[in-house]
Amino acid sequence: MKLCGCNPHFSPYVFLGMILVKSVELAEGVHVAIGPHFPQCNTVVLVSETVTVIDPGCPLETLRFTLRKLGKEINDIDYVVLSHIHPDHITHASRIERTSRCRIVANDITAPLFDEKEEMKCFLGFHKGELVRPLWENLVNERMYGALDEGRTNFVVKDQEEISLGDHTLRMVYTPGHLPDHMCIELVESNLLYSADIDCTEFGPFYGHWNSSITEFKQSIEFILSSNYEGLISGHLGQPLLREFKDPLKSFLRQFDVREDLVLLEISGGARTLGEIMAHPLIYPSLSNPVFLYFEKWMIEHHVQELLKKGKVWLKKNQILPT
Repeated sequence: MKLCGCNPHFSPYVFLGMILVKSVELAEGVHVAIGPHFPQCNTVVLVSETVTVIDPGCPLETLRFTLRKLGKEINDIDYVVLSHIHPDHITHASRIERTSRCRIVANDITAPLFDEKEEMKCFLGFHKGELVRPLWENLVNERMYGALDEGRTNFVVKDQEEISLGDHTLRMVYTPGHLPDHMCIELVESNLLYSADIDCTEFGPFYGHWNSSITEFKQSIEFILSSNYEGLISGHLGQPLLREFKDPLKSFLRQFDVREDLVLLEISGGARTLGEIMAHPLIYPSLSNPVFLYFEKWMIEHHVQELLKKGKVWLKKNQILPT
């Protein structure tokens, strides 16, 4: 399948009324409705005999604009494929299903979480009784409206399983770390990889949940670095296609070490508890939002655990001490 030229000077931005919508064609029948930044994401749109969208978290107006350029509407969507359970990646899935009666596809970890939103909340660390849970729910409902709607998956897929969708074949690539259910999706004919939240953004890797894993995240990135894809489609870059993705991905990977050094520097400077380490934000530029405070706390906890495993710090009476 022929890849389309993506001129870095070409602007995919179009005003639709007062709304700025963004869409770009990457290959024959492969389009991206551009989010791109949290609390939205890039949405891959595949059109052949069937219409498939991957991670419908872009603005709904952008998705509708992208489809209409191709002579399609929201109610023409046949399949919605989810990479993982984060609200910014599943935002419109239930709404699309209600409109189009499409089939929702997710992996064997994501599917039951999508089907039972209480399980999803617990999986992400927002259990009943957690003080931050109402604030997180408000954040989702205000900025990712629809992500907590009830819905039901129709097909469950596993690692390396393929789905045939007309002219397009998708292969599931299990890439945990960001979350245990995170999956990249290979577009077989065009040899492109939709990498979801292995996104090569300047912010760097996000592992801000209790069940995220720095070790697994690094392994997933190393796996992609060892691949021979024609390009990587980021879930959160404004120019979504990275043809030469390995150097950006290596820079993305180095952020783990940069942050670990910052945590160790705080401990060496006298910080003895998580609260003291977090006295000055290390990952987020501002912790004015209590939900982001929790994200930062979980990420710092993961780094402390890594430092403990490496023998660079030790614990004494609940104090974190440098070796």
